Amino acid sequence: MESLECNVLLVGQIYLDTILNVPHFPEEDHKLRATRMEQRRGGNTANTAEILAQFPKIRPWCMSALGPKITTKSLIHDMEDAGINTSTCLFRNEPTPSSYIIQSNTTGSRTIISSTTINDITVEEFAKEIETKMTSSDRTTPPFNWVHFEGRNIDQVVQQIDWLNDKAIADGWRDQLVISVELEKPDREHIDWLMPKGDVVFFSKLFAERRGYDNAATFLHDIKAQCKAKAIIYCTWGSHGATCLSPDNTLHHAPAIKTERVIDAIGAGDTFIAGIIFSLLRNMSLSLSLKFACELASRKVAQQGFSGLAKQAMITMLLPDDGGDDDNDTNDQRHST
Repeated sequence: MESLECNVLLVGQIYLDTILNVPHFPEEDHKLRATRMEQRRGGNTANTAEILAQFPKIRPWCMSALGPKITTKSLIHDMEDAGINTSTCLFRNEPTPSSYIIQSNTTGSRTIISSTTINDITVEEFAKEIETKMTSSDRTTPPFNWVHFEGRNIDQVVQQIDWLNDKAIADGWRDQLVISVELEKPDREHIDWLMPKGDVVFFSKLFAERRGYDNAATFLHDIKAQCKAKAIIYCTWGSHGATCLSPDNTLHHAPAIKTERVIDAIGAGDTFIAGIIFSLLRNMSLSLSLKFACELASRKVAQQGFSGLAKQAMITMLLPDDGGDDDNDTNDQRHST
């Protein structure tokens, strides 16, 4: 990663989460006392941003539709305190979306009940926010080095990516920008439209399984034709780690670190994405970045929340915090857009 700070924009939905830890999943029409209750901000983009904010010289921004300003003051203050820039968020009259998460202490399973009536961000709103962040004196410098899109609001997100891509090409900074997309939930209508839109594409185990696959490697080889020719594509596979397919069809795999006990699996996939974004911006090889992201996600599962994860992983991987290039594996496929 260069010595300059990198700006990363994460586009998606922020939630207010209520997490209930229970001895076991409750039976229908039965009472069950929670062993622990926690309320915190959530949603894929907020989780990824919180991790990125812990890394040196990474400045995460969130673009999300939130409730009225008067009711989201504490949420905004909390995010800003965590190092997340919220100036790209938009405010609606509807309440901020919320989720209730039932987490079993016995199995570690998570059952999520979410509620949202808020309108997602439109392409017009997205374009206005990007234009606002452009400096009037230098239109050839990208406002963000990396823009990541959550796989929701598909129709508008496709238009947002197309607008951003065309804007970057026209202004001459497309080669300085990475666009990534996340395809986590296979049942979302038209989610396949996102496959050819990303320089980096993240797939979930659930997505692959719903397509009839029982391993990440075969899935990635088969799905590659639907992605950009030069895209780097990833598929996470829970306790079996994650796999990456490079533009030259080289397959990389990294195992998950074994943990004695699953403490909190909420946001593990979001943590993995943060690890990849940071490590590729730092110019790590694909194999090392994959190992780093799996290390980071494994540590997330073994602790409550996200505090201190980046520092732990960097110490384990013996990474300096001065922003220098720390990978000399010239034989390994490197990230290029």
